Amino acid sequence: MNRKEIAAKNVIAVLRTLFVTMLLLGCPSTLMNVQAASEEQVQQEIAASEAQLESGQEVMQPAESAAEEVQIPPEGATEEVQTPAEGTAEEVQAQPEGETEEVQPQTEGAAVEPQAQMETAEEAAPAQPTPMTMVGDSVMLGGSPSILVRLPDCVIDAKVSRQFIEADNVLNSLEQQGLLRQTVVIGLGTNGAFSTAKGQELINRLGSERTIYWVTVYGRDLSWQEEANATIRQLAEANENVHIIDWSQAAAQHTEWICADGIHLSAAGREGYAQTVLEGLQ
Repeated sequence: MNRKEIAAKNVIAVLRTLFVTMLLLGCPSTLMNVQAASEEQVQQEIAASEAQLESGQEVMQPAESAAEEVQIPPEGATEEVQTPAEGTAEEVQAQPEGETEEVQPQTEGAAVEPQAQMETAEEAAPAQPTPMTMVGDSVMLGGSPSILVRLPDCVIDAKVSRQFIEADNVLNSLEQQGLLRQTVVIGLGTNGAFSTAKGQELINRLGSERTIYWVTVYGRDLSWQEEANATIRQLAEANENVHIIDWSQAAAQHTEWICADGIHLSAAGREGYAQTVLEGLQ
């Protein structure tokens, strides 16, 4: 066997050892890369061995060096691939967690801030007046301009010398026009007393689903004032949806609100009447 064949045999033996090692490590993809390059590497090693034999150097040294150089790159490549993969996994995992922590407080803050603004706006906004209809005589007519300033959507049907017996026709007319609201204020009795039965008929006409306020009667020299007010109070006690607005008490305490006739309203009385009615609605 000549020197060339000995050198080739030594190189092939080293490469076979390397291949077996790679198989045991379970890296088939790396092994395929080494096998693909082995033919060229054998030719190179043969040429190197011939040169070394001619110069008197040992043949095994270059082969071992070549084996080490071939073995190291796959291990290095494996470590380099794993390290970025692990780092990438950690970075990706950390990023969603960071985003979750940042987004969650913003979401809570976005939910709390509009709610606080809405509550503040509701507290600052005045209460919306309840749409209502008022039916009365000349006393209510005198106070109606001041009432409409405060309740511009209120429907007021008041008339001089209106008798209680006219109420039913007035309510029918308002209902046909779509002006009979769920809250009704009655200001009748100044021009004559009425029975509890007639008053109950009027309440039944409006229905138990409506809220009814009845303004008491005041007249300094009015002979039926007490009788009319007693009837109004009895109706309020008998019906849960009927409430009293005590104009007779307020007017008696403010003589400046009443004209010389003892019934109708002065300029101050118009404001006083409106104030008394609105306070009674609360």
